[in-house]
Amino acid sequence: MVGLAGGGGHLYPSPPMQPNPELREMTGITPSAPTSADACLSIVHSLMCHRQGGESEGFSKRAIESLVKKLKEKRDELDSLITAITTNGAHPSKCVTIQRTLDGRLQVAGRKGFPHVIYARIWRWPDLHKNELKHVKYCQFAFDLKCDSVCVNPYHYERVVSPGIGTLSLFIVSIYT
Repeated sequence: MVGLAGGGGHLYPSPPMQPNPELREMTGITPSAPTSADACLSIVHSLMCHRQGGESEGFSKRAIESLVKKLKEKRDELDSLITAITTNGAHPSKCVTIQRTLDGRLQVAGRKGFPHVIYARIWRWPDLHKNELKHVKYCQFAFDLKCDSVCVNPYHYERVVSPGIGTLSLFIVSIYT
């Protein structure tokens, strides 16, 4: 914002707005984090900065754009997503829901996948497989609850890794040694 200062007609930039510390403490959102009131592209850009690299940049961007557009009318859920992602789950957050499709999968950039898995790969576990997620007890719309809406908040899921061949081999070796 630019204001007119002095009688000489010179333009000087207005001082930057100071973040409200009370608002930051209540919401857990840092001044650099966007809110649901911001433009979609601004939100997408911020959320892209937190991706873990399991998916390509193009795929991640399209998946995040799709999610932000779906949540634009659900401002409280969008704010919950922003808080969860920008704080790495350090602050409690609500369910972030999208409509369940007939086959339960979401199509992004020509690829189909389970929505909670797609977003968990983008923001938490890049090497995640579809059967390695278990919802936390307070999640009301977890994928496996088969509700009309599906929670895609990656911090509403825990990773459950089944023992692989390497782990099994170590177990067998330890028994016989």
